[in-house]
Amino acid sequence: MDLSRITVLCFAASYAVALGLEALALVRRRGGGQLSATLSGGRRWGTLGVTVAGLFAHFVYLSLQASKAATPLSSPADWCLIAGAVLAAIYLAMSLTHSRWAVGLFLLPIVLALVGLSQTASSEPFAPERASRFWGMTHGWLLVAAAASVSVGFVAGLMYLLQSWRLRRRLPASEGITLPSLEWLEGASSRSLALSVWLTAGGFLSGLVLSRLNRGAEVDYLLWTDPVVITSAALLGWLLAAVVFRWVYPPARTGRKVAYLTVTAFGFMAITLVSLVFWGPTHGMAPPSAGNRGDVGSARDRQEVRFDGEPATLVVGVTLVPTSHRRLTSPAHRSLVNNPHRGTARG
Repeated sequence: MDLSRITVLCFAASYAVALGLEALALVRRRGGGQLSATLSGGRRWGTLGVTVAGLFAHFVYLSLQASKAATPLSSPADWCLIAGAVLAAIYLAMSLTHSRWAVGLFLLPIVLALVGLSQTASSEPFAPERASRFWGMTHGWLLVAAAASVSVGFVAGLMYLLQSWRLRRRLPASEGITLPSLEWLEGASSRSLALSVWLTAGGFLSGLVLSRLNRGAEVDYLLWTDPVVITSAALLGWLLAAVVFRWVYPPARTGRKVAYLTVTAFGFMAITLVSLVFWGPTHGMAPPSAGNRGDVGSARDRQEVRFDGEPATLVVGVTLVPTSHRRLTSPAHRSLVNNPHRGTARG
């Protein structure tokens, strides 16, 4: 089998099939009788099979991408794929340990969204230079872990709200989908929120160091006007505010308030990821020099040829563009163009 032919579509299709099989649980719950007996065993093993196949293809694809790049797995597109793989692995682990819980209905859509987001994200590394590569990798892996933690907290919070809604309406457990207990979901949401603060803070601070290393010398670069920095700071600020709020207000440590905090944190994280896709890694990279861009006709590269008031004095700046070069036809002018460091030439 030629593993080099694996594409994003391979594991994305596997996750989509797994999500469809998870949705069949709703049919099984409501169908009853022979339909329930038929789908009970086959659905579970089918879901596990396609998930394992998708994860295998996912990790093989990431390995192939890492072997091709000089700076492996260091671009926004790679990070989206890595975060999706981590969440898919968490889903597989929970499917093996808690097979009755409908975690896939909540977690797999996020996995598919991250895979889709990777196709529009930039494939340029954040830190192509060796001096800043450590901070680029640290920044990326901490943000990947933070995204996974916030996503798990979001799923736990969403399931808590749904379970609480069902219990308040006294709906029997046999109807609808099987969810964990409120106590388990509350604990998962709280732990996820606390872990997300540390991971996001580490990713944010390492990102500031990375931006300072790569773009600190630029006069026109303002760190706090960078869209990615702004959205990341908003996410970190919300997480810190949520932790402080839970510390000073004990009722916020339990119940639906924890779920609301995790759901809102996921909203901030989604905004951060979208800004990362639209602006790419440019907030952490120095722009290419004027000599490497090839903008021959740009104003920055165009030579100014002017007379300083004396008819015989010609002031020559930087290299002339080809169109200007063709206008200077006299031997004296061509001599000045070919030797711009001669300063002035007097007739």
